[in-house]
Amino acid sequence: MWLAALFASAACLATPVHGDAVRAGPFAGYVAPQYDVIRGRFRLHVGEYRDRARGLSQKIPWFISRRYRIGATTRVVGRRLGLVPGRFTDVLHQTSSLSNPRQWVFPSAFSPPSAGCWRLTFTSGRVQGRLTVLVSNKP
Repeated sequence: MWLAALFASAACLATPVHGDAVRAGPFAGYVAPQYDVIRGRFRLHVGEYRDRARGLSQKIPWFISRRYRIGATTRVVGRRLGLVPGRFTDVLHQTSSLSNPRQWVFPSAFSPPSAGCWRLTFTSGRVQGRLTVLVSNKP
């Protein structure tokens, strides 16, 4: 089983994670490297949990500078890459960050429906960013 996960991570050229941050254009998501990174690249899990046994959800805050003209929401569309199609959509609501008043934050709790290589497109106002993520079944 671990060999299949290793092959999937090699086949999916997911976006690199730098420290605890992954970028989708001007959007920066702050991840938990022990759960959200595999071989230096961004990973999510099928469903709503990083670790179901611990009740740890996939909440990720996405930050963007206030200098961008964005809307009160960010729409995220996930499209599965490859032969088996798939899609999910999420709408993130803008809030402010007390620790960084120069940025807006959009909290997310993605729940991808199936494993595979996914392209996530973030759109708010006229601002757009994309990234690629490996979605796996294993914690």
